[in-house]
Amino acid sequence: MILVDYHLHSHVSHDARGKIDDHARRAEELGLAELCFTEHLDFYPSPDGQSCDTVPTEQQLRAYLEELRDARQHTHVSLKFGIELDYKPEADRWIRDLLPRFPFDFVLGSVHNVGPWSVSGPRESALGFFKEYGARRGCQEYYRIVEKMVSTHLVDSVGHLDLMKRFRPENGALLLKGEMRDQMVAILERMAATGTGVEINASGLVHDPHEPYPSLDLLELARERGVEILTIGSDSHQPATVGRHLSDAIALAQTAGFTHFHTFAARRPTAMAL
Repeated sequence: MILVDYHLHSHVSHDARGKIDDHARRAEELGLAELCFTEHLDFYPSPDGQSCDTVPTEQQLRAYLEELRDARQHTHVSLKFGIELDYKPEADRWIRDLLPRFPFDFVLGSVHNVGPWSVSGPRESALGFFKEYGARRGCQEYYRIVEKMVSTHLVDSVGHLDLMKRFRPENGALLLKGEMRDQMVAILERMAATGTGVEINASGLVHDPHEPYPSLDLLELARERGVEILTIGSDSHQPATVGRHLSDAIALAQTAGFTHFHTFAARRPTAMAL
């Protein structure tokens, strides 16, 4: 099988480093066939709802595309133009306006914030969110936003689906019980109906849960509920960690019963045998 990494960040992302060329060279060393850069795309609507800033700016997105196109001339690794969209319901109209204006190969949809709370880190913010809301209600609020994102048809795959366990690993089990399981099943069925994929994000292996996002149980549930599109990524933020733990992610996919993963070009998926 070919090896690809469909979640990584270069210096284009505010929290990452290394030029695109640097990541491509590391991929060559590892024998990877394809990288899809999923640079953060964050939207910040004004308090009055009349305007919205983005990070990176549109000019910076165009510069990212040009850097990627130039890097393609210096490597045999296939380099894809992707983003990790930080979905916020209050920014929906600006997201819809921007996405069609760029030739993205892949849009990975993620939720990192619930209102003013950053639930993906730093740790103090995520734990403060759960202290304010409680574990169950906090998870329910988070997954209401995830379900809205899936319903928009704006994204190709959902990133780190059980991110709620990053700083509270015990939340992983909570997601598969009672009302929370019902909410998760509804999201997975919506993903299946819209052709939205699920991502295996290997970074959980170096976070507190010490397992990928999502867990084996949740990944099996996704397959059982009809989710067919599967993407796999390291969530690397520097050249040295490109491809990290991809073999573990592949093994998880196989154990969960998936037989294919997917690559993308111009937002269209292609199935590749595991």
